Amino acid sequence: MNIFRSCSLPYLLVLGRRNMMEKGEIIKRIEELSAKTKKRRFKQSAEISINFKDLNMESAENKLNLNILLPRGRNKEVNIGIFADGDMNVRAKKLSKFVLNRKELEEYSKKRRKMRKFADLCYWFIAQPELMPTIGRTWGIILGPRGKMPQPVPATADLDAIVERLKNTVRIRSKKNPTVNVPVGTEDMKPEDLAENILAVMNGIERQIPPDKIRSVYFKTTMSHAIRLDR
Repeated sequence: MNIFRSCSLPYLLVLGRRNMMEKGEIIKRIEELSAKTKKRRFKQSAEISINFKDLNMESAENKLNLNILLPRGRNKEVNIGIFADGDMNVRAKKLSKFVLNRKELEEYSKKRRKMRKFADLCYWFIAQPELMPTIGRTWGIILGPRGKMPQPVPATADLDAIVERLKNTVRIRSKKNPTVNVPVGTEDMKPEDLAENILAVMNGIERQIPPDKIRSVYFKTTMSHAIRLDR
């Protein structure tokens, strides 16, 4: 799947749904939750949980493998792993702390625990096309099961734009359970911005899953209780 293709904001404005609250209602619910939630010493993440019904999640047609660009961003730092040589490696190091060249890829492959830690620290991976065979041979066993195999990016690509887009893109991968949890921002974002991100996620999901197969949608921050966003 191309991680640079995702649902855009204009699409958010035209796609309807059967049971989801309208944007204004979602904003009100988020404001009510915020007023009741105790402030913490850290910035809490915000997420939605989508629960499905009457779906065989092991069926290929129902498996979700989506990348959704949040129109109002994630409002938090997201680590991007970049595998590149030469000039692309130099440019990549200005954008990410997680950059490896061909030699380093090979060295990491001899230390499985170190590879796993690196893989878990990064949300996205991109790579110079010439390195993909090496990555598949040495890192595939670690990145593959995590759904994090790198997207090939030409050495001449605009890395700044690609990295910025990825930092605001969320990954949705369904498993056997009929539930997916998706980050939509942080507690200190404006309720209207969170609402737009939520609707963008739902738009993306409903392009594949019919609205009547969605049992419920809940929103919460890290330490808050959950509120329902569907009728």
